Amino acid sequence: MQTHFTPEQRSRPSIQVADEVLRKCVHCGFCTATCPTFRLTGDELESPRGRITLIQNLLESEATPTAETVANLDHCLSCLACESTCPSGVSYRRLIDQGRELVEDKYRRPLADRLTRSLLAWLLPRPTWFRRALKTGAIGKPLLRVIGKFLPQANAMANMMPAQLPDTSDAVKPGFHAAQGEELMHVALVTGCVQNVLGPQIDAAAIRVLTRHGCSVTVPEPSTTGCCGALPHHLGKAAQARMMARENMTVWRKLLENGNQTRPIDSFLMTASGCASMLKDYPHLLPEEKNIGGIDIRINDISVILNELFTKESPVITTKRSLPETMAWQAPCSLQHGMQEKIAPLSVLRACGFEVREPRDAYLCCGSAGTYNLLQPEFADQLGEDKRDKLRATGADIVVSANIGCISQLSTGDSSGTSLRVIHLAEAVDWATGGPKPASLR
Repeated sequence: MQTHFTPEQRSRPSIQVADEVLRKCVHCGFCTATCPTFRLTGDELESPRGRITLIQNLLESEATPTAETVANLDHCLSCLACESTCPSGVSYRRLIDQGRELVEDKYRRPLADRLTRSLLAWLLPRPTWFRRALKTGAIGKPLLRVIGKFLPQANAMANMMPAQLPDTSDAVKPGFHAAQGEELMHVALVTGCVQNVLGPQIDAAAIRVLTRHGCSVTVPEPSTTGCCGALPHHLGKAAQARMMARENMTVWRKLLENGNQTRPIDSFLMTASGCASMLKDYPHLLPEEKNIGGIDIRINDISVILNELFTKESPVITTKRSLPETMAWQAPCSLQHGMQEKIAPLSVLRACGFEVREPRDAYLCCGSAGTYNLLQPEFADQLGEDKRDKLRATGADIVVSANIGCISQLSTGDSSGTSLRVIHLAEAVDWATGGPKPASLR
């Protein structure tokens, strides 16, 4: 498509990126078929094609966004299904990121919205404070319900609060975990923030299953917050996200230089695929970093690492038990669209002996999308119910996913008050190969 930037605008690196992306878009409309919000509303401005036009107009005119435009951009889940569908290779994520930054800089949101978004951007990346808030929130849940009559976000927060927080004994501490038997690989496991509170057992299971199959694991000391930066980044708070990314890079460079226990680190791993997808985007988030060390190409999902271990010339999979449960694979958007990985999770689960089924319209988002289910509960609830219905239709006993946001969203009861049994891929493989039964299934 044609662009109309001034010479002064074209001198800016951000506009150069936007211009390159915009010129690839031919407005073919393939993206509308896989966009969750367009499927719900049928509104062109709630599609990637429509949002691309809105963002182009904002960038070219440098005008203050209207409330309607802000709402259209806020409704985007950043699921990136449009990128998987686009025949022209349009990198939609580069535009929506700029659009959100622009809104954050130029648009003054209503007070309640500003406070909610600022609170989430500050609180969620801090595990200690987040845990305290959840404990306090459990007591104040009735109050949130009352506030929810006037502010839907408060009701969404009440819905997402777990009835009981996981045992902190599963929390993974920094250090080196040696592979059992011959060392075939060495990975760095970054533990992150929200998952540390809502699902610490996931990383504990990941360490057990990796070391059991010949992979040493180093858990680095966390940066100041431990957050990858995805939460503030998707809220348009780019400066906060870049600060977190730089802090993480500092920690990881030291690890690459000094952390060699027995062999160099082959991969960096975050078991929350939403976070791993963010890590792979660091070169775009920090374009000024010339010595980023190729860390982005070292980022892998645990399914990719396990698949490599399981498919070596001498397979090392140590299946300990036969499990009768059938599993429905719920592919997180961050994994199938963000990281473009669709094969490894299925291969790993089937190698462990599970019967794996896939739901219809597996490419569609469940509605979690970071803080989306808290800020846009109306859309998120519809998408969550639709995803749960499709997963139930598979007839599987258990749902397996690879992202803490999806697990929390799908485990929350729907309008009928029923929920799904959802576990992480690391827990499933650990269980099948000798580890404990996942706590949520006991």
